[in-house]
Amino acid sequence: MIAKDFVKSTVTNLNPSVLVEMKKLLLGDFISFSILNEESVNEDELAEKICDYFEKLELRTGRTFDKYIEIFMKELDSVVEPHIVKAPPVKKGDNTPVEVPRARKYYEKIAKTKDLKTPSINNILDYSRIMMCLYTAIMESKGEPINNFNYSADCIKPGTIMDALKKEEEASILSKTKKKKFDMKDIYSADACTLLLSAIVLCSIANRRVEGDAI
Repeated sequence: MIAKDFVKSTVTNLNPSVLVEMKKLLLGDFISFSILNEESVNEDELAEKICDYFEKLELRTGRTFDKYIEIFMKELDSVVEPHIVKAPPVKKGDNTPVEVPRARKYYEKIAKTKDLKTPSINNILDYSRIMMCLYTAIMESKGEPINNFNYSADCIKPGTIMDALKKEEEASILSKTKKKKFDMKDIYSADACTLLLSAIVLCSIANRRVEGDAI
């Protein structure tokens, strides 16, 4: 996939309110304008700046945009899957149908998307929507395992989810203390790109909801 195609599908034709939300999430942390007043930045100017970011990212790291999409999908999986109740184990000789928790059922179905060799933009957005809905339920449960969730995109709040992702922690290899899962010290890194992509897909999902598209 070409980064420009992804940006064209997710950043252009935004509802004015969603454009404001996207600028709020991206400007300052990920991209900036040295000449333009950020409040006056339109979607074409924002899209161009995001494309510039991906171009610099690829040049500096030697990784393709497809690789960063793969990393993004796997990182979403890593913050969601551990908090979903697993299906009860099947006892030997017991033919009683196993009742898989609703959240686990949806997760297992959509998780297959991350293994696609070349996921389409719609694949990525569908995957992100279910994952973000599950992540929202996890936030609401304060980290407790979930067995159900709200499937509607109406529950997705881009700003709230981004704040939570930035606070995600994981065990440090070198010590017993935890460290931030997504390190923003280097803006041109896989961690920063994962957060940037999260902001973009969250706003794209919100835009489809505002515009009344099927989601």
